[in-house]
Amino acid sequence: MEQVYVLPASVFPAAQASLIPLEAALLRRIEQEGFFLERPQAEEDPTHRQIIPYAVVRHRGRFFLMRRTKGGGEARLHDRYTLGVGGHINPQDVGGNPVLDGLRRELLEEVGVRAYTAQPVGFIVMADSPVSRVHAGVVFVVEAEDEPRVMEPEKLEGRLASLEEVQQVYEGLEGWSKVVVDWLRARCF
Repeated sequence: MEQVYVLPASVFPAAQASLIPLEAALLRRIEQEGFFLERPQAEEDPTHRQIIPYAVVRHRGRFFLMRRTKGGGEARLHDRYTLGVGGHINPQDVGGNPVLDGLRRELLEEVGVRAYTAQPVGFIVMADSPVSRVHAGVVFVVEAEDEPRVMEPEKLEGRLASLEEVQQVYEGLEGWSKVVVDWLRARCF
């Protein structure tokens, strides 16, 4: 059974609908104090949050924007846009830093990026749905040396886009991506 990396929900700041600025002490706790729970338990347990490395990928000044197709698993996400590359941290990711190791795996698996620099910028901690109450995102801006490409074309379509182009599909973005776009706009990316 799949296991996912979690921390007690009490470790995190109060949920909010905006990006929580990076706190080095919280990032260290996430990296050092997390542990694994079986995923079915973690999905139903609001006393813990599953940690998701969530990368906003840029290449040559443009963002990698993806749209979920009907070939993807979750029907509620079909035709939704996302800027985020990320996923759960599993035991095979833990060798050094679980967050960075999980990020590395997701970048390779989802968009084929091997060479990059990653800057952690903040956290997403929301409580607007049952799913969001059991997850927390560690948000990175990733500058990819390689041009990103969708590795599962049956599930996703992807293209490089300016922030203005991303804003044109804002209403079609998933919730976490809206949080990130709001942050990017405020920073004049």
